[in-house]
Amino acid sequence: MRRLFTWAFAALMIAVTTGLMVVNAQQRPGAALIAGDRPVTEEQVRNRLQTDGWSDVRIYRDGQYFRVTASKGGETSQMAVDAQTGRLGGNNDDDDD
Repeated sequence: MRRLFTWAFAALMIAVTTGLMVVNAQQRPGAALIAGDRPVTEEQVRNRLQTDGWSDVRIYRDGQYFRVTASKGGETSQMAVDAQTGRLGGNNDDDDD
């Protein structure tokens, strides 16, 4: 009986670990600018950035993304925010390497 319990517990742990790996693999990449993985508005993005200390926030829509240019600490940065999830998008670097 004890051996059966041990095997059942081991199988349960494998199932839980596999499930967690699947869930982690399905999560969308990119840090959440606005938590919730729900659609966001330009106003929400602007308010969040200004709350976080960004100034001179300029936003334009580019398909699924909001393209953002903003300044903080004397540095100007560009970023892409996924309008469907509120997460920061892929690398928006246009350097000619």
